Amino acid sequence: MSKWGIDKKRIFWLLFFFCLLFLVSGCGKKVIGPSSVPAGVSGSSAVKRSVVQIARAQIGKSYKWGGASPSEGFDCSGLVWWVYRRHGIEVPRVSWQQDRVGVPVSRSRIQAGDIVIFKIPGQGKSLHTGIYSGNGYSFIHSPKSGHRVREESMEKSYWRKYYIGARRVIN
Repeated sequence: MSKWGIDKKRIFWLLFFFCLLFLVSGCGKKVIGPSSVPAGVSGSSAVKRSVVQIARAQIGKSYKWGGASPSEGFDCSGLVWWVYRRHGIEVPRVSWQQDRVGVPVSRSRIQAGDIVIFKIPGQGKSLHTGIYSGNGYSFIHSPKSGHRVREESMEKSYWRKYYIGARRVIN
């Protein structure tokens, strides 16, 4: 017994419990370095605007199959993954899995920052994804080899034809 009337075993277990609680409380989304939400961004509408702004800042970056950074270039899902990750939002890295995150959104209710999904013939299980930017059905995406990240209208007949849905990952 200590001078406060608590034995050493009890102190050990209390410290063990609090250390364990401290370690477990750190579980959840793993955010490393540049993945944190940009300074001054809070609230869902501010995050949505920032997602679009960060995606727009990538316009002109080269397409690179498997690419997921501004320095190496982006494929479509790599751009989506990288932009959301910069905001501390974890989405899958590949397009067909991005089609399953968040909640589905009807075309008439798409908001800036939502993921838009297209099924291009001949791509097997792969899908094409981008980030809806608002501006009259525009989206930002990394189209294909030989092209660069760009913003274009989903109203173009090509994109209207292959559009299959949208997903909301920002509440």
